[in-house]
Amino acid sequence: MNTNSNNLPHLKPASAADASAKGSIRLLLVEDQQLVRDGLKGLLALHEDIQIVGEASDGADALEQITRLGGEPPDLILSDMRMPRLDGLGLIRALAARALSIPVVLLTTFDDAAVFDEAVRAGARGFLLKAISTDTLVQALRDVAEGGTALRPSLTTRMERPASTAERAFLATEQPDPLSPKELQVLRLVASGRSNTEIAALLGNSEGVIKNHCSAIFSKMGVRDRTQAVLRAIDLGWI
Repeated sequence: MNTNSNNLPHLKPASAADASAKGSIRLLLVEDQQLVRDGLKGLLALHEDIQIVGEASDGADALEQITRLGGEPPDLILSDMRMPRLDGLGLIRALAARALSIPVVLLTTFDDAAVFDEAVRAGARGFLLKAISTDTLVQALRDVAEGGTALRPSLTTRMERPASTAERAFLATEQPDPLSPKELQVLRLVASGRSNTEIAALLGNSEGVIKNHCSAIFSKMGVRDRTQAVLRAIDLGWI
């Protein structure tokens, strides 16, 4: 169930000095499902050291709200993994591309080792299952806010590896050729974190057709891969 970000309460002005004095963690909550977002808000509101300064329905909405905050960005972002327009990984990469060092803790439904590995390489500071207890979540947020990580112990050391420069910087044409409606549809599904196989199933095409669309998108936008295409599309306001 997706919600329209225009109906969401946006960031409220907050005093950084007041939050600092109380030792509060200024948190931006990013979750596309209204019921889940409301549930998390209610649970986190029980802890005085966590101050929710804003909500977003996906990664692109989160970037807009961070811009509105100006000189008082959140201390931490708690984000769902799979969302429309821009998913959790895309949000992390977009923050890195903008040189915004806001730690991100990802929440996911499935314990997928491949996704975990990709999240760590992208720069996630936390990777947690939605099945965890509230106490575990809150302690994880505190640990990350203090400069630590919230990852499975056996894999924590992999957090030290920086994201590749290919994910953070790229050269793109200043004004790319316009995409066709179908290409734009594919690009938006790519931004939501879906694979070529999933996109093919959703659109009723073969995986080869989707790969061809992606190649055309990359060529028109002057980028090398999916991550760069999504970041460029955000800059252009296409997603």
